[in-house]
Amino acid sequence: MIGIIGAFAGALGFACMYNLSGRNLWLAAFNGMMGQFVYVLAKAADWNEFAAMAAASLTVTLLAEILARICRSPATAYLVCALIPLVPGKGIFEAIRCWILDYADTGTWARFTFLQGAGIAAGCLIAAGLVRTLARYRKQREVSGRLKQKSK
Repeated sequence: MIGIIGAFAGALGFACMYNLSGRNLWLAAFNGMMGQFVYVLAKAADWNEFAAMAAASLTVTLLAEILARICRSPATAYLVCALIPLVPGKGIFEAIRCWILDYADTGTWARFTFLQGAGIAAGCLIAAGLVRTLARYRKQREVSGRLKQKSK
């Protein structure tokens, strides 16, 4: 629960830093909170790091696209603020610390961090591809509808 509230606060802070205001500020923070919520649910369901992070970033990316369409603002504003709480900062820190101190855990932390980062990238790519495909399909339907209407 603390992690979810912390994700909300972190996304809110980055939304302030990116000069979002009003409704966009709170929606970006909500998006960040939802990403952490999905990650916690996936980990509770015993998903691995890659799958949990991919599900969280997929949710965040799709929600950012939906919010962008509803609020008529760029999806990047919602997406960047929401992805920041998902970044595996502890894993990066521990991997570098273990590497510098020559501990045996270096590979474990590096693998953990790599899987989380790859999960973030995969979730964003899948969601972006899905959004683009749906937009192309919608546009083709509009064009074919206009052509049918003209032929009548």
